[in-house]
Amino acid sequence: MNSSGIPGQQGSAGGEDKRIHAHLRVVFETACQITAPFFDPAQGWGGKPLTLYARQALHEKYPDLTQQDVALLFSAVQRFHRDSANK
Repeated sequence: MNSSGIPGQQGSAGGEDKRIHAHLRVVFETACQITAPFFDPAQGWGGKPLTLYARQALHEKYPDLTQQDVALLFSAVQRFHRDSANK
């Protein structure tokens, strides 16, 4: 995994790009911005983040993505927000 948090996007030392989910990398930053409020405990219910709604927001923002792509993107976004909160 690389700094974007999207699995399967290891670059090679030779410069050849072997990423298999490049279309998700393109939307990753925007996806993190869209979902940020759902992972903010101050905006959750009873201190719990609203992660279910974050996944729905991704699906609504990117309706052309497959369910598998939404799941991969959500997983990466979730990891990004968790890691950001722990810094």
